[in-house]
Amino acid sequence: MSLTDDLLMLFGKSVSRDPQGLAARLHFFGSVPVDDGTPFPVYAASANEHNPPLDAAVLRPKVVALVSFNGGVGRSTLVTALSSGLQRQGESVLALDLDPQNALRQHFGVDSQASGIGTASLLNAPWQQVRQAGFAGSQVLTFGTTTLQQQENLQRWLKREPRWLAQHLSALDLSARQTVIIDTPAGNNIYFHQALSVADVVLVVAQADGASLGTLDQMEAALAPYRHGERAPRVHFVINKLDEGNAFSLDMVEAFKQRLGHAPLEVHRDMAISEALAFGTDPLDSHGMSLAADDIDDLCRLLKAPKKAV
Repeated sequence: MSLTDDLLMLFGKSVSRDPQGLAARLHFFGSVPVDDGTPFPVYAASANEHNPPLDAAVLRPKVVALVSFNGGVGRSTLVTALSSGLQRQGESVLALDLDPQNALRQHFGVDSQASGIGTASLLNAPWQQVRQAGFAGSQVLTFGTTTLQQQENLQRWLKREPRWLAQHLSALDLSARQTVIIDTPAGNNIYFHQALSVADVVLVVAQADGASLGTLDQMEAALAPYRHGERAPRVHFVINKLDEGNAFSLDMVEAFKQRLGHAPLEVHRDMAISEALAFGTDPLDSHGMSLAADDIDDLCRLLKAPKKAV
């Protein structure tokens, strides 16, 4: 029997490895996902268990989630540019990486050894202490480097804790004047749903190609429960890295328009933004006069619109 088990026994807690015993252990430690290498058993809440509703007032900042079902569409690049753009327009921005690939670290030039929210969550450490400086005065919370075992443990935990992200955002004590921009991994996954559960605005990022167009039905099905919920977010579709010199791309934009029933938002391709990623520099530092810069400014103004009343 471990020291932890001895302590639990002193307080009359079950130490069995059955689901109920695990629940007691997690409750004793304040709902901490213990990362001891032991796989979590499948846990189904009993009919007598209740999760108290989360007070909507704790979700004070505006939350913007960038999602897609396809990889390589430029979500992380767009998160970085929007964070800098909103900050330059007078907003206070926190960029949050929910993707275990830890891509925002590279975009913001954060040290690869810096701790992130992945390990902080597993150790029940506050996210506040892993904040990093972003661009133009913004801040960033990277996911951080994690092992496959840690990622699997955290994902199992999040399936049982739908309010995980809401609770961590509340603990950051952000104000109504701040904006959180969330980068999510591609696909219909647990991080996608955690982000949608707190989002005031959802940007569905796509490219002008058949692969992105082909996932619209899946995306709309995944968004439907949230769009019809009590805290329905505003949803915008964004065609990213648009090349207007390519006739096929323009045809695909028209196909998106017909499929959606309205024109999607657009962000034009800009090599300066791609080069900024390579050097971990602010993509808006030397953008000059470009279509992409104008598109980012327009998106930022859209995101600054007052959020819906809860």
